[in-house]
Amino acid sequence: MIRTKKIQWFLGSLLMITFFTLFPANVLARQTPGIIDGADEASIRGWAWNSTDPSSSQEVKVTITNQTTGSVVGELTASASKYRKDLADQGTGTGNYGFEVSVPWNSYGDGSYLVEAYASGQKLSGTRVYGVGSFASTAGLRSLGMFKTTAYCPCRGCSGRWGGRTSTGMIATADHTISVDPRVIPYGSRLMIGGVIYTAEDCGSGVRGNHIDIFFNTHGETRAYGTRNIEVFLVQ
Repeated sequence: MIRTKKIQWFLGSLLMITFFTLFPANVLARQTPGIIDGADEASIRGWAWNSTDPSSSQEVKVTITNQTTGSVVGELTASASKYRKDLADQGTGTGNYGFEVSVPWNSYGDGSYLVEAYASGQKLSGTRVYGVGSFASTAGLRSLGMFKTTAYCPCRGCSGRWGGRTSTGMIATADHTISVDPRVIPYGSRLMIGGVIYTAEDCGSGVRGNHIDIFFNTHGETRAYGTRNIEVFLVQ
């Protein structure tokens, strides 16, 4: 039995050595870094490159999602092959990794749109939100990343003796008030969550770190909301 285990261990080790010899670590960990660093009424801009193959041009897919309905309204592609002096100056390969894609915003109609980009199956950083028409004030939002979001209401179970009063002295209102960890998000900050712009006016004993509690009028609404992980945007 001991000899059999030694043979199995030897064969397993040999298989692992062969695997990592044929597939080097840099191939296994292949990544395509990049970012969306511009969004306006005409186009979306950024860069993407494959550090393991710096001579290649990456194809970038830009997806545009209506924040209110959650539907994808546009999927646009571009080759990340434009020369960018800033990339060359900072030592990012040849610098020929920029992309720009025209966006027909008016054809999508009024709304708040989430802009994301992917290259080689990986999401680029710099996710943006762009507003059209009456939502134009949402243009240029900065992503704060993914947050856990929950819900609360003025009932005693959610707010105890505080009811609808907030820690900043305001009266909580639906579609406006959120409870935050002030060490992470300062009071008064305006955040877009799921297409709605809220104001950080409250805090709670259970709200810590990347966690936001959204105020609703009724306990039934809080139960229906549950817990959701959502990307949060700072209104600048």
